[in-house]
Amino acid sequence: MLPVVWLLGASGVGKSTVGHRLLSAAAGAGVGAAFADTDQLRLASGMAASETELIAAALPALSRGYRAHGARVLVVAGQADDPGHLERLLPGVPRERVLAVHLHADPDTVRTRVRRRGWRVDLADAAADRAARLDAGFADLRLDTAGRSPADLAARVAAALPAHLEGTAADPGDDGPPAPATAPRRAVVLTGPGGVGLSTAGFGAFSRIARTGEPVGYLDAHQLGFLGTRSREDRLAPMRAAHTRAVAAVLARGGARTVVAGGDPLTVRSLLDAWRPGAVTVFWLHAPPADLAGRITRRARGEGPAIPGDHRAGLAGSALAAAVEAAVLESGRAGLRPRNAQVLDTGGMDAEQVADVLAAALPRL
Repeated sequence: MLPVVWLLGASGVGKSTVGHRLLSAAAGAGVGAAFADTDQLRLASGMAASETELIAAALPALSRGYRAHGARVLVVAGQADDPGHLERLLPGVPRERVLAVHLHADPDTVRTRVRRRGWRVDLADAAADRAARLDAGFADLRLDTAGRSPADLAARVAAALPAHLEGTAADPGDDGPPAPATAPRRAVVLTGPGGVGLSTAGFGAFSRIARTGEPVGYLDAHQLGFLGTRSREDRLAPMRAAHTRAVAAVLARGGARTVVAGGDPLTVRSLLDAWRPGAVTVFWLHAPPADLAGRITRRARGEGPAIPGDHRAGLAGSALAAAVEAAVLESGRAGLRPRNAQVLDTGGMDAEQVADVLAAALPRL
């Protein structure tokens, strides 16, 4: 497995934000880095496998794919309660190959950050309590994130990379044999133009299936492709698809009967090439130009659930106009739509309504 930088700490300390910033900071130091957020590997309900087991089974597959595309280190953001828990998350990985970085902040700062996110603010007190109780004395590097920018924190971690990689120079390059390519009994795949709301709709559909008691998992292909500073390149679509198939197989082996997955059209095309057609229901989410413009503008303003690595967050002026134009052009390219995709016009709908329609349209198992 690739050498690992594990960013640990309570919710709200900035693990995901620093992890994304570390991609560019590492590139500046001449190190190709990839990033994985463990939250994206454990979005499942009703499973036989534990969250730790799902994460531990998925990370080697991501390491294998990122290594093949030039990564030298895998940055992971996720909870790790103690040395034993970290070992279970990375089974078979020698401790010296892991740089454990504890990002921490005082409880009041954590509480304020969780509330500022505007999503799942009910977890603010629990996150603050965890921040106060977490004893990460086993970490190799401890950074107080209060009053410090994500770029500064990422630079501090990047400065520790050369020594960490030098200590793991004898890397045999072995991520272990690929796990069996177990396909889910039912796959629900969403795609469409950028900004149409794939992530929000996909998670909503997943949540509705979970409420029925059916074992189900959710994957966002974009979240499985963070490599270097140009993760959205079309050339990486096959890698994103391979990662999605691999993690879907982990979910299926862990007990999921259905996996909901969303991704850009090129990634989904590659994904569908390897899944048996009868087990897959594909939706193309359409929206009129005005709806696309409104949704992208709201994302740029930070409205709605936080999406890690959202490249539209903070866009304004000409950059925002360009993002809207690109989405509208993509929406009009009929050749991007997968064959046999059901077209769902989401115009005038909010995210909850789209998720309701998706859940109602699914075939019975």
